[in-house]
Amino acid sequence: MRKKYGKLRKKGNLIVFPGTAEKLIREGMHYVEHHQFEQAVHSFEEAMQFEPESDEFLLPYAIALYEIKAFRRAKDITSMLLNRGPEDYIGTMELYLTILIHLEEYEDVEMKIDILLEEGFVPKGMLSKFTYLRDLNKRLALRYGSEESIVAKAPFTLDEFMAMDVLGQQQLLASLDGTDLHAVTELLEDIVESVHLSPIVITFALTLLHQAQYSKQVTVHKFGLEKEVIPASMALPGQDERTQAVLAELEKLLTQDPSRLELAYGLVEKFMIIAFPFDWGSYSAEEIANSYIVYIESLFSGEELPYTPLLAFIKQLDNDSDFEPV
Repeated sequence: MRKKYGKLRKKGNLIVFPGTAEKLIREGMHYVEHHQFEQAVHSFEEAMQFEPESDEFLLPYAIALYEIKAFRRAKDITSMLLNRGPEDYIGTMELYLTILIHLEEYEDVEMKIDILLEEGFVPKGMLSKFTYLRDLNKRLALRYGSEESIVAKAPFTLDEFMAMDVLGQQQLLASLDGTDLHAVTELLEDIVESVHLSPIVITFALTLLHQAQYSKQVTVHKFGLEKEVIPASMALPGQDERTQAVLAELEKLLTQDPSRLELAYGLVEKFMIIAFPFDWGSYSAEEIANSYIVYIESLFSGEELPYTPLLAFIKQLDNDSDFEPV
């Protein structure tokens, strides 16, 4: 009996086989998750040809375009998504406004933010972010027409930041990415050196200081540990040689099991983001990789995880409820 295939479609002179668009979308999502934004854009562009009415991938598509600095196209895609009424309207609008700032469309940004704030569309937890965007937009609008440097003021205080929940703190710091950070470096240093904030929040602040090429020494406290670092000279989370050695060891051990390898990659990435600038201690790359394999097996089998200090640390960070990609 002949195998029955799904209905074939045509796109111009090309035959589109069932599942083609879905495969491209999955590829694009995978590339975004792994920060391979140029490849993601390529996959999403092809998917767009087959599924122009789909909203499923528009937001990650816009994010990928933003990351490769294709701001004009990112604006078009984000505008399209906003017109269709996305589930996360405010989050999408935040991205749209950030793109407009990069395109120097300052009047449009000011008008849209004023409307959002006046009409009460911005949730309380995101007011600081939108206020910061408005203030940044005003400073850039003034600077664009003048050669004189404008002295910027920090858009929020440490007390205001401490009063926010962890997710709000993450989102506020994420909104600073790619902006002029000179006005907030001292505030970021206070955040980094705090003993009262979530490890993931400290990581966000520390990476921003790295971005600002902050060359003063700061003291980081996490998990009862203390470390002095100079942000400007640090490798970003996961980009250090030791993490790369652990990933290479995992790839060698799990090359025949792609699903477990993918899970291991995710666990290592999460660990490094939360632990940064700390790592696994004095263990070898092989010992660390083998511990991840033991941990993954316990997740699949449901059996109790044997106790070692390294396994306990891996489990602790994997169970960190504050970790929320933004």
